[in-house]
Amino acid sequence: MRTAQLIRLADDARYFVSLILTKTSRGHVDDSRYVRLMAKHLRKVMHKHHYNHVVDALLDGSAVKRVAYHVGDYPFGYRLADRFLYDKHVRIAAHDPRLIGRLQLFHEQAERERLERKKPVHFALERLQQKLEIDGDLAREIIKSLPAASNPWDCQGVLVRDIEDKVFHLNVGRYGRVSNNITSMKREVRSALRYGKKPLMHVDIKCCQPALIGLIMQKEDKQQEHRQDKTKAQSIYDAPLHPPDRGGFVNYCEMVQSGELYDFLLSRLKSGEDSGLTRDQLKKRFLTDVVAKRMANAHGAEYPSDVEDAFRCLFPSVHRFIRKFNGDGWEHENLIRRLQQEESNLVIETVAADLIMRHPGMFFLTLHDAIFTTERNIPIVVSAFEAAFERIGFPMKLK
Repeated sequence: MRTAQLIRLADDARYFVSLILTKTSRGHVDDSRYVRLMAKHLRKVMHKHHYNHVVDALLDGSAVKRVAYHVGDYPFGYRLADRFLYDKHVRIAAHDPRLIGRLQLFHEQAERERLERKKPVHFALERLQQKLEIDGDLAREIIKSLPAASNPWDCQGVLVRDIEDKVFHLNVGRYGRVSNNITSMKREVRSALRYGKKPLMHVDIKCCQPALIGLIMQKEDKQQEHRQDKTKAQSIYDAPLHPPDRGGFVNYCEMVQSGELYDFLLSRLKSGEDSGLTRDQLKKRFLTDVVAKRMANAHGAEYPSDVEDAFRCLFPSVHRFIRKFNGDGWEHENLIRRLQQEESNLVIETVAADLIMRHPGMFFLTLHDAIFTTERNIPIVVSAFEAAFERIGFPMKLK
């Protein structure tokens, strides 16, 4: 019911909806695409005594949907109602001085916390991103041509408008992964990105995540050898994370370093019962069913996966390493976090840092394992990647 109090809190309601849309656009959602919001953070911006009335009114009016919180794990999750799925976003300026002031204070605190995780290379990348442009008209035409389901609540339109309005962000996660204005942008829409009216191209690592697993295993081997050389006696705590299946490990490394792992796995799956997977679907299944497979329930039951079965059969020692690293599924995020650290060390702190130091006038921006720049600079980026591979002693395939 619209009351005088709720009408006075209209800006609070718009802020709450805007927060959900912004976080959804930037990919800050859970597996079900709900945005998890903590009450203590909402109270810092919205009216501390009446914020729950605003949220309840939006829920009662079916403007937003909510899922329950998990004690000690996740707060309430929110998403916009399905009736707004295909609406275009509209930006409305806030007018409530109280909300504007509290929002400014909240952003200042968040900025201080964000700066604590940033290194010099991140500040340099942030400055470079300020030069990013986009052909907004082309981007919106591309968005129109995409399936409607690929742009829920006009999230892609929000990302495009942010770049047009020079609303840039660059955040560093707890494990080093960098997110910026193009992190959640669709591949097709990125073709509208520009620098000085010139389109951007990119260089990225083929089969990056599987290759980084090989790199981690190689590092673990070297550390194990170093420990054994120092102690000359092996205790149960010195046991390697994976059995000494050297032939299988070498074969795996050859596959990931040549960028052929996904195609090889796909060919094996197509020769069996499951022949309907595309390469992109296989990559997602590999991530969820092999790299970060979690227990299906608290009793330790696991869900079956043909992708995992094929991988286990082909590379048993690598599969055992992954399972050991993830505590047999009880700590399924361990390897993902380590992969983010390794990716950041390679792409941000090695390749990007090298480009900034050696080519200070060159424009580029990063996207996980990829670097975007103009066509003339592609050979420079390739050389920087190759120099990084030589430095770590583990070459990878570029595309």
